[in-house]
Amino acid sequence: MGVPKFYRWISERYPCLSEVVKEHQIPEFDNLYLDMNGIIHQCSHPNDEDVHFRISEEKIFADIFHYLEVLFRIIKPRKVFFMAVDGVAPRAKMNQQRGRRFRSAKEAEDKIKKALEKGEVLPSEARFDSNCITPGTDFMARLQEQLKYFVNSKLSTDNAWKGVNVYLSGHETPGEGEHKIMEFIRWENTKPDHDPNTRHCLYGLDADLMMLGLTSHEPHFSLLREEVRFGGKKNQKRITAPEETTFHLLHLSLFREYIDYEFSEVKNKISFEYDLERIIDDWILMGFLVGNDFIPHLPHLHINHDALPLLYRTYISVLPTLGGYLNENGHLNLGNFEKYLEKLSEFDREHFNEVFVDLKWFESKVGNKYLNEAAGLAAEEAHCKDSRKKDLKDSLCLAALDEDRGPSRGFEEDGEEEDMFEAEFRQYKRTYYMTKMGVEVVSDEFLANQALCYVEGIQWILHYYYHGVQSWSWYYPHHYAPFLSDVRNIAHLKLTFDMGKPFMPFQQLLGVLPSASKDLLPQSYRHLMTSENSSIIEYYPLDFKTDLNGKQQEWEAVVLIPFIDERCLLAAMEPYNDHMTKAEKARNRHTQCAVYSYHAELDYTSTSALPDLFPNIMHCHVRFFLEEPAGMQKLYNRDSPPPTKVTYLSDKEQKDWVKDVQGITEHFGKRKGIVVNETAVVLYTQLLTGRKYVPGQSGQVHLEKQWAKQILPFPYQTIVKDIKAFDSSSTRFKTLEELFPPTTTVFMVGNPYYGAMGEVQESSDVIKEGRVRVVFTVPCEPPMESLIQNQHKYCVKYSPGYVLASRLGITGYLVSRFSGSIFVGRGSKKNPHGEQKANVGLNLKFNKKNEEVPGYTKRTEKEWLYSVAVEDLMAEYLDRFSEVFDLVSRNSHDDVFYEDDIWPGVDQNGAERVKEITSWLKTHPVADIARASCDLQILDTAIVEQIEEEVAKVTRGCQSFIGLPSALSSIFSVNNLSSCLHSCCQTYIPL
Repeated sequence: MGVPKFYRWISERYPCLSEVVKEHQIPEFDNLYLDMNGIIHQCSHPNDEDVHFRISEEKIFADIFHYLEVLFRIIKPRKVFFMAVDGVAPRAKMNQQRGRRFRSAKEAEDKIKKALEKGEVLPSEARFDSNCITPGTDFMARLQEQLKYFVNSKLSTDNAWKGVNVYLSGHETPGEGEHKIMEFIRWENTKPDHDPNTRHCLYGLDADLMMLGLTSHEPHFSLLREEVRFGGKKNQKRITAPEETTFHLLHLSLFREYIDYEFSEVKNKISFEYDLERIIDDWILMGFLVGNDFIPHLPHLHINHDALPLLYRTYISVLPTLGGYLNENGHLNLGNFEKYLEKLSEFDREHFNEVFVDLKWFESKVGNKYLNEAAGLAAEEAHCKDSRKKDLKDSLCLAALDEDRGPSRGFEEDGEEEDMFEAEFRQYKRTYYMTKMGVEVVSDEFLANQALCYVEGIQWILHYYYHGVQSWSWYYPHHYAPFLSDVRNIAHLKLTFDMGKPFMPFQQLLGVLPSASKDLLPQSYRHLMTSENSSIIEYYPLDFKTDLNGKQQEWEAVVLIPFIDERCLLAAMEPYNDHMTKAEKARNRHTQCAVYSYHAELDYTSTSALPDLFPNIMHCHVRFFLEEPAGMQKLYNRDSPPPTKVTYLSDKEQKDWVKDVQGITEHFGKRKGIVVNETAVVLYTQLLTGRKYVPGQSGQVHLEKQWAKQILPFPYQTIVKDIKAFDSSSTRFKTLEELFPPTTTVFMVGNPYYGAMGEVQESSDVIKEGRVRVVFTVPCEPPMESLIQNQHKYCVKYSPGYVLASRLGITGYLVSRFSGSIFVGRGSKKNPHGEQKANVGLNLKFNKKNEEVPGYTKRTEKEWLYSVAVEDLMAEYLDRFSEVFDLVSRNSHDDVFYEDDIWPGVDQNGAERVKEITSWLKTHPVADIARASCDLQILDTAIVEQIEEEVAKVTRGCQSFIGLPSALSSIFSVNNLSSCLHSCCQTYIPL
């Protein structure tokens, strides 16, 4: 679930929440949970703005595996690794998924259309349709198989994984990924042997994960996510390589303290016990009022317009009068919630007052009223009179528009400004309901239903967060929310939900996909999206409207497409359910979560679905079983900072005192939002970077803390001394024999053979001397000295444009134009036919994007340079289509040229000639060469081939095996042993 702008607002209000991940400073975690869909999207379509981007499925799978490995290596979970892929979602979420997929398909179609109109030549391969990342598609089924392979491979071959239970909740297991994770945490909490000090780390990109984590009330819970740069360019490509990504850890324990501080002023004002856990629950509830994936935001309540501070101020002012809290462990206290909304509804009038002031000024200028409301109000009054005659038990009637009005008096007779304001306010809300919701009469029954639906939505979300899905079929039936002042008389509502059951995967596919993605469905269902005779064709509009509804970004707009009627959908699918193939029926199912663990006694071969890319696992030691946890919830509570060593103290006489204090005060104040007050003492400290084993006498070892070289100043009042921290790091070793038993894998971090992998041998004869015997596998290094000295022989030679022009017998202008883009339109310059244009340029340089084609063009500070390959290509172009060169040279000031001007003859078919040029360009080898930034230094192809040849020669030879017995024991002397042991125990060094 997403809450737009929520993460940014939280990060700015509570600036110390997140810290950049540094590998040596990461706290230990027992459980790591991954919301997988963020990773899948990141690895499959990193740049939606680039219509030329293509990626193979194999590449996607490999990138996903690599991302998972990096995240595992960063966090190093000790007990549980939980991978959760989105399964079939509750109906309340499907409406949002449906709107998002319709919009993404239309945006992709528009981008392709614009590119073609510009004359861009698109790749012949089909683009990746991100809508295939939906449960039940072929792609998700293949991904599931690859994830199973990945788990088997890592558990069988990677020692770091062997003590961890791996849970894979795939697309066939119903539920959103993050909520399946929370279900697992609730289930674990119900176990008798549950450890309340379990340390959780959840990776995901959705902003609402903060709310979800806080609902668990776990004392040790952190969130891991990529760095978010606010205000970046929309078309900026996302970084897919995890090594290049900056990760942030957000500590919910610190978030709890921030929330406590945010509402601390109510401690002495309330008559009941101040309970931080209940305050946090209410804070989560208030976050729902700004909208999310399940219900729309309340009118004019936007995060970037200070909606959250308003909610908090209102809560602080009204809580002392309530006698209790709003959210009682996921159950809405309707009486208290109504009083809170009643106070909050003052915002409706305050907001309209700003409109009303402007309106009065406008009326004074034009002499007319805002709207003639007489007809509308008369219709409402007539309807209300009829409805009052009916007996309504426990009436939900919210005659807001009437009750707020008071005695009816005509505007001509009533000169009081207050009555004028109320009348305009009623009309303002009435116009909102009529225009947004399409109602003709805003009656009491209509407003009562609006209030009921909205409160139902709030309660459903609370259940979803605290107890899991309480209804698979419920959804909010409107695109817009009612005004706060119209959500009234809710204290006596009876809110019940029908559990229902989740959709099957193909039912959800048909429920959320647009017709543009029909190929993702089984063949037997596709016509339901496109055929005029389909009973549900109305649910798949080819064109639709969007409404920003007070938002600023197009992606935040409401997608105005009809809600699908579940009964109609299932009835339409029923006649074709038996037409599915065997493979399709296998995809259209629900399964349980799979649990994998390492068992050394097992040894079997696990085959790979893609053996050319991922080899078979010849010795698989993995056992798995299916498990479906049932969720409940328990509560606990507690928190910790990075250790430092004080190097020396500083007082006011110390050099640079004033500069350091000013810098510290500014950093804490502006970057972290902390006022440190007057500083009298500064401590200069070194941060803890890790620990290493240091050998002692007679083969004994002990752990020694390692400190950063950089010395940092801290005010004395920000230092916590003598922290008692629970240290549960890996097994403590006391001797070299325990630390390095025979067959242990180690890496050399000294010289010679730096980075070589080795295996510890029997060392009982030398171990008391502080040494161990190791056999290292030393790969041979290919000789590169000669190639480095002679690289000029293999480098591509580049020449300026005027040199190329003289050789070809044309002008430098033509070389410059044809090496870039040349657009040819239909018709003639005097009589153009449409806006469609074809690009017949060689596309070898891109000034605006600062890109070049390696081996063909190169950009310097002063000019573009061209290789011999460009000369050959342009010579062939000139020979084949010289008439294009002739026209361009005669009309050098034009940006677009036209077919009929190039080929004016009656018997000449300009369209065919343009098609011939574009086809020739597509088939030329240069079309397959990827563009590169002009700022990159890239080796020429010939040099790369020479390097590959040298590496191949070495690979064909045998690796040398070098034993390191006592003859080379100086490598493992006491002075050098510690660094070797430290790296072997603490770090993985890639060869």
